[in-house]
Amino acid sequence: MKFLRRILICVSIIILLFVIFFVILFFMDFKSPKEQIIAQNDCEILTDDTFNILTWNIGYAGLDASMDFFYEGGNQSRQSKEKTCENLQKICDFIKNSDTVDFILLQEVDIDSKRSYNINEFYEIKAALPSFYAYYSINYKVSFVPIPITNPTGKVLSSLVFCTKNKVCELKHFAYPNTMKLPSRAFLYDRCFIAARYNLKNGKQLLIINTHNSAFDSGEQRIEEIRFLKQFVNAEYSKGNYVIVGGDWNQIPPSCSDDVKTVKNFTATKIPYDLFSSDWHWFVGDIPTNRYLDKAYNAENSLTTTIDFFLASPNVECVNIEVIDLQFANSDHNPVMAQFKLKL
Repeated sequence: MKFLRRILICVSIIILLFVIFFVILFFMDFKSPKEQIIAQNDCEILTDDTFNILTWNIGYAGLDASMDFFYEGGNQSRQSKEKTCENLQKICDFIKNSDTVDFILLQEVDIDSKRSYNINEFYEIKAALPSFYAYYSINYKVSFVPIPITNPTGKVLSSLVFCTKNKVCELKHFAYPNTMKLPSRAFLYDRCFIAARYNLKNGKQLLIINTHNSAFDSGEQRIEEIRFLKQFVNAEYSKGNYVIVGGDWNQIPPSCSDDVKTVKNFTATKIPYDLFSSDWHWFVGDIPTNRYLDKAYNAENSLTTTIDFFLASPNVECVNIEVIDLQFANSDHNPVMAQFKLKL
């Protein structure tokens, strides 16, 4: 009887610790603000009608070609510090050398995370771009991610980053609706987009939006996010404004012929054709932008897809779009460069 009592006490203590952990987690769960102004300036008129935009998910400089990732079926939880620093340096060098770019949209830029050795990656990127205004917006803040159990991810503080040669009138954070439940919600990104607003010479405004949509859901959350975004951009276009959205959508665009592929916990679902009217256009490069992380990258047999691209309102023309084939050397995404012309 004493033996059984001891077992029951041990089990009760374990259950109690789990309950306490999740109660603490509930109260510490970061909730992305529905709307938040990141920057506001005296408005300057954007005189050019043609400009270049770069979008790139840098994978917090920890998901280079040699990495796999436990949450997608791999074994590793983070890269070595030496390799993370090397990846970040090469990412900064690439961005710095993209001197024809006017706007840079980055995703998964860590501010203070165990997975990237608490390096302030935003600071390093900003230092590499002295001629740009640079801003970040937090979209992943967790005090302790307990998985994998053998080497927990720990603290994560990560962001979306927007860099611009032109001073913004306003840069604003918008939270996507979150239908995910605890406890998983507490450990995942608080999905959002950030919208930069500029005045144009015809009296209208240009909005450039950086988005990073959900990945680890069954698909319904991603659809809700796209519907929310659609409502926002349609309202802006109805005012006569010009809208360009770029980023990591974690979905395949309707205009892309890629097949849907699945690894553990992640399927790049396809955006339905009928979510946007036909006069809105999806602009996609001709090579994959993302590799799956179930194993290290192999050009011959790794699973790849296209989830980084642009959407533009009917009054915007895409002159050119190109995926820069870096062979996923320093991130699990390739950068995408596009040139746009406004129909003023």
